[in-house]
This record gives sequence, structure tokens and C-alpha cells, in this order.
Amino acid sequence: MWLDRLVEWQAQGIPCAIVTIIDAQGFTPRKTGAKMVVTEDGRSAGSVGGGTSEQQCIELAAKAIAHRTCLMQRFVSPVEGGEWMAEDRPLGACGGTMTVFIEPIVPEPELVIFGAGHIGQCLARLCAVMEMSYRVYDDRPGILIPDRFPGAGVLVCAPFDRISENIELTAMSYCVIMTYGHDHDEVVLEQLLPCKEIPYIGMVGSPNKARVLIENIRGRGGEIDERLYCPVGLSIGRNQPQEIALSILTEVVLLCRGGNLSHLRRDWTST
Repeated sequence: MWLDRLVEWQAQGIPCAIVTIIDAQGFTPRKTGAKMVVTEDGRSAGSVGGGTSEQQCIELAAKAIAHRTCLMQRFVSPVEGGEWMAEDRPLGACGGTMTVFIEPIVPEPELVIFGAGHIGQCLARLCAVMEMSYRVYDDRPGILIPDRFPGAGVLVCAPFDRISENIELTAMSYCVIMTYGHDHDEVVLEQLLPCKEIPYIGMVGSPNKARVLIENIRGRGGEIDERLYCPVGLSIGRNQPQEIALSILTEVVLLCRGGNLSHLRRDWTST
């Protein structure tokens, strides 16, 4: 059932779209109110009639999800049992028309901070200002306290080598690694990389540090992919903890909102 699948995908943080027939006239395979739910990669549940119109709806759903905007499309079949075309041509004597409304259901991204140190605390405060959901994972109960992480969704105090047992990550979990030691960073990174649904893995550290950790992981058969951002963050200047936190959150927002690295300023000297 489409509703069960929608609930399942939402729980997993998977962006999807609901396709609803809002008007059906003449000979149509499904009537007004029929629904299906579609993911960006084309998985679907429910039906709005099958055939060419449904395939086009799946493609339109992917666009709606990518652009985070609702879409509406009218389909016409000139004759009963004929092909459905996405256009506004008049209804034939024996055909049908069907109009669908496509509504994207895109979960908001969250930040998952592995490491509750100075940068992690600065990053948490920025998330609170930005009203961005975040969770913190660390193995030190002494510093993993609510006063240091205002508005945190969850504070997880658990061993770094048992992540999957203690926290669930989704397709909207943007993960940042900033523990208190290279060994812990390596342990966390090695566990996050196989979680292919995670869209982003940032790690604090120098290129030399990253090179050593990556070589170690590859030596044990691990695979590194383009989701790894290390050194993490945008190059905005000095390296104080609050500035590093700002550079990290800016990078995450840039990626999850589809922004670009350019100034908004205009040249007013020539006007």
C-alpha cells in the first residue's frame, strides 16, 4: 500500500513525492483520488493507472523532489485504450483526460556530530541559531551534557566502535567527524563509509591526516567515495573553533540546498 511505503520512506529519511489524480474524465484507468508515492530514484508504490502516463508521472516526481516544488500535469488519451500524452489538447470523442498533482515530501536535513569537543559545541550552537536539527555522538558522559548542546535532538553517549547499535542514520543525515583523536576518527569514518544512504561525511583534519586514515581503511578493504569531505568546510579565513564550525555548517547548507560558491553582491560602481 502506498501509505505504508510513504511512512517507511519517511522514517528512513528518503525524499519522495505523492502523485494524486485530481481530475479524471472519460475513459481513464484510475479515477479521481488515486495515488502513488515515488522516490527520486524511481521506486514507487500505489498506481495512477500504469502505462506511459504513470512512467511520465514518475519522471515528473523526480523533478518535483529535486526542485522541492509542487507540479501539476494534464494527460490526454485521444481514444479509449490509446497512449497518454502530457499536453492540453482537446478530449477526443472516445478518449479521456487525467490531471495529476505531484507534491514532494522531502525531509529536512540534520547534522550528526561525532565528537562533543570545542568545535562540536560551536557547531551545535550554530545549528540552534539556524534551527537545523542535530544530534551528537560521543563516548564521554562528562562533556555530553544538554547545557552544552542546546536544542539537540539526541545526545548519544556510546563507544565510537559501535555506531550502528546506538544511532540510526538516514538519507538526510549529514555527518561530521571531529572526535578527540585520530584513532577514533578512523573508527568512525570506517563505519560511516559503508552506509551508502548517508549523503555527506565531513572530517576535521589536515590532508596528511586524511591520507593516513584513508590508506589504513583501504588496507583493510574499505572503499572511499566522493561523499568524504576532508579537510571539511569552506575556506573562509582563520581557524578558531567558531570559524571552523561556521565553515562546516556553510558547506553543509551549500550542498543540501543546492547553492553555489558565488557572491550575491552587484557591481554598483558602474550604475
